[in-house]
Amino acid sequence: MPPPPPTDISSTPAPATGPASGGPKELRKRAQLRDVHVSVALMEEFLAYARSNTSRGIESCGILAGRLLAGDSTFAITTLIIPKQEGTTDTVTALNEEEVFEAQFSRELYPLGWIHTHPTQTCFLSSVDVHTQCGYQTMLDEAVAIVMAPSDVSKKCGIFRLSTPGGLGLVQKCPQRGFHVHPPTDTGQELYELCSHVFLNPRTHHEVLDLR
Repeated sequence: MPPPPPTDISSTPAPATGPASGGPKELRKRAQLRDVHVSVALMEEFLAYARSNTSRGIESCGILAGRLLAGDSTFAITTLIIPKQEGTTDTVTALNEEEVFEAQFSRELYPLGWIHTHPTQTCFLSSVDVHTQCGYQTMLDEAVAIVMAPSDVSKKCGIFRLSTPGGLGLVQKCPQRGFHVHPPTDTGQELYELCSHVFLNPRTHHEVLDLR
């Protein structure tokens, strides 16, 4: 699974300027989610990078990073990081996580989530996927999980997040790893949901950092 972000950037007061040593500025926690803009072109390019694995039924992953736009009200996913990785038919694990952290920190990028393929399965978050998403979303409320499922005839792409507070709180407390069944949330919410704060914006330009 892709690595969660290394530091908490969502719960401490924001300084007047970004830190001199690099990295994104810290953020205040907000009552409402900031919008997140991403382009379809980024998703299509990720599928192109994953094509070899997809043809063999092997999952691939990428890390989504980006910037906070003027006014601090909108994130733009501007960078797709392809880490060294190992995949199977139903899991994918990023390797050399320190390279991903350095790539984000040196460019002053926020870790905005992750993207991965389900080459032979439908478009959903598995019990393993929700734990990966929990790491990102605990650090940054707006973080997303994009699933690309090219063989799903009804839904080839989904942009998800854990429900709050129900889903996020449940997974944060879950001690299990690997594939397992999660109980219902205490709030009656579904464990995860489609994102309503994400907008497909063709004007959101991106770069790809291939660390493989």
